[in-house]
Amino acid sequence: MASYNAGKIHASSYSAGVHAGSPAHYGAAYVSPGTRSSLEKLYSMLEKLFVFLLLLSSMNVVTALSPSSKEQTDLRVFSANMDTSSVLIDAAIYMYGIALMLIRWRQVLRAARTAWPLLALAGLAFLSTAWSVEPMLTLRRSVLLLASTMIAIYVGERYSIKAFAHLLAQTLCLMIVLVLLVYLVAPEYVIDYSAYGGAWRGLSTYKNTFGEHMAVAVLLLALVRFRRFPWLRYVFLLIAAGLLFLSHSATAVVCGVLTLAAVPLWRLMRGKQRLLIGVLVALTFFLGIYWLLAFPETIFQVLGRDATLTGRTDLWSKLLPVIANRPILGYGYAAFWTGSNAEVLNVWIGAGRLVPIADNGYIDLCLSLGTGGLALFLCVFTGAFRKAMEYFRSERGFVALWPVTYLCIFAADNICESALLTRGTFPFLVFAIVTTSLALSHKRAVTAMRTADPQPFMWELNPPVVSR
Repeated sequence: MASYNAGKIHASSYSAGVHAGSPAHYGAAYVSPGTRSSLEKLYSMLEKLFVFLLLLSSMNVVTALSPSSKEQTDLRVFSANMDTSSVLIDAAIYMYGIALMLIRWRQVLRAARTAWPLLALAGLAFLSTAWSVEPMLTLRRSVLLLASTMIAIYVGERYSIKAFAHLLAQTLCLMIVLVLLVYLVAPEYVIDYSAYGGAWRGLSTYKNTFGEHMAVAVLLLALVRFRRFPWLRYVFLLIAAGLLFLSHSATAVVCGVLTLAAVPLWRLMRGKQRLLIGVLVALTFFLGIYWLLAFPETIFQVLGRDATLTGRTDLWSKLLPVIANRPILGYGYAAFWTGSNAEVLNVWIGAGRLVPIADNGYIDLCLSLGTGGLALFLCVFTGAFRKAMEYFRSERGFVALWPVTYLCIFAADNICESALLTRGTFPFLVFAIVTTSLALSHKRAVTAMRTADPQPFMWELNPPVVSR
């Protein structure tokens, strides 16, 4: 039988920046080669422009540049009230993406069938309208989640893992440039002087959100390689690291540093001692948990935080009984923190303050969709992580580590932040795109393996003896 080399299959599948597929235009009876090439170039430019706008919109750049952003509080950031201009611009970007999707609707549908677990999550959020404490709010927000999931599937189908990593790196570099330019002109837009004592929030609405973006920027710029001006990558890497520390987001700093420090260990997993390295990683993880539980005051003092994670642990202890009241299906997608039900009022009274969110993605997911929704998300995440491990073992180069490292930082950051299943936000959008690309990569590898080494039929195993 023919031998199978997964690395060659992956390399051939992702040698181009964009997935192979049928032309981006349909319905024309005849198109000359020159015209076809021009249309493809125009479509490619429009796609890249859309990805840039989509990512910048998911990072709240438009909202941060609005005049009202300086007076925003945490409650307003997570409330149902949104700036009208930001809503209109985001809607225009989504309509732009839907128009591009319609051109490649066949490929998008095939990709959606491959990445069906993501759609199952969005579908469960939509179905939760039936038992939601705020049905209309859940309906509106679940539709937005479904739309953003389909947009992410489109981007994940259109761009390879490596191509999207480069586009994301370029977008984050553009954001860094915009942050520095706005700082020179109007520093009050990028620095929070009132609530957090001069912490940088960049072009985001919240310092922890900006810290998440910069942590991803540091991680990505450490892995990608610039084709032109390679030295420029190190400049942006240093600036992103400085902005990460200026954000004063302890969660983003810890997650970013630990994920980046684990990169050499992931590279060792490609060798023959994968089991030993895995045991060492697990041992290090459990030792870290032990030190965190045994000496919390010392560790949090080094990080500049108290042992309650700025009141988070007290809030989590009050939310666990609330989850136990509706353990299986929850209170409806994104409907719990509305202040119109008695459970929220009891939590606010116990916490002594108005709390807009749990600051823990897993708890917020349980509040929205119950343990059933959490189990479904863990299945999606586990499948994506397994495919990410297969991908970086078969691919070469540091950028092959991008999917597995992003999944790690995404899972770790949601311990103290809530971005697990949020509509149109940067963390979930990138997670959905990476998950889709990994699913399509795995499907192509399996198809190529079956084509290169087909299983013999039963009569080929024991050929009949023919008499002369």
